[in-house]
Amino acid sequence: MRTRMFKIGFAVSGSVATVLIVMTLLWRDHMPQYNWVEVPDSNTESLIGKINAQSTFDIFSAGRTHLQVAELPFYKNFKLLQATTFTTIPPVTMQYLLTAEGEVIKMDGTRDPIFENNPKAGLILNEQTVVAYATFVMDAVQSEEGTLRLVEHVDDETFTGTPTPQQRKDVTHMIRPAKVTKTADGFKLDVIMLYGDAVYRADLDVKNDGFIEIVNEEKLAEGLPIRPIFLE
Repeated sequence: MRTRMFKIGFAVSGSVATVLIVMTLLWRDHMPQYNWVEVPDSNTESLIGKINAQSTFDIFSAGRTHLQVAELPFYKNFKLLQATTFTTIPPVTMQYLLTAEGEVIKMDGTRDPIFENNPKAGLILNEQTVVAYATFVMDAVQSEEGTLRLVEHVDDETFTGTPTPQQRKDVTHMIRPAKVTKTADGFKLDVIMLYGDAVYRADLDVKNDGFIEIVNEEKLAEGLPIRPIFLE
């Protein structure tokens, strides 16, 4: 059952039973909005070399690669690096964690790169950052029906095509801001998530070290024209 897969895929080890992701063909517009900053030309060549070293093919090249970085509110020492190459049709975009020392960590479609590097990332979790962190983690994981999306509002990227007025009304009624409760060892989040063509309400247990477990989920609706997001 879809609900069972949804829970098992995130509650056991942080990995998903699927082929690891090689590349992302399009930047996913549903991603949280970051304040992107262009990477200085003086740093581009070095970063491209480090990025290519983690891939099977050297698809990034100077002059045809666009690099941007963004601050992550829940990390003190890491930033998010976005690399887009225009040597392919369509352009290929990949995401990495960028350390304070300039090293890059590939996002591979599982939670492992995040959890394994949280100690040196300088993780900052509080009532203001924990939802952004959980959204980032869930969005980084790829499964059979796309990514899990923690959502707090409805926008045009929520749907495939044009939903009927009733479908838009139903989804808009279900989606709401996350509810955050402080616990003895972290936080409990009561959130709305999109997965496949379904809307779920889920309880997330977020530990102070950044580990996340879905402890309960409830399917609110399915068969909706919700846009599935896949990493190609």
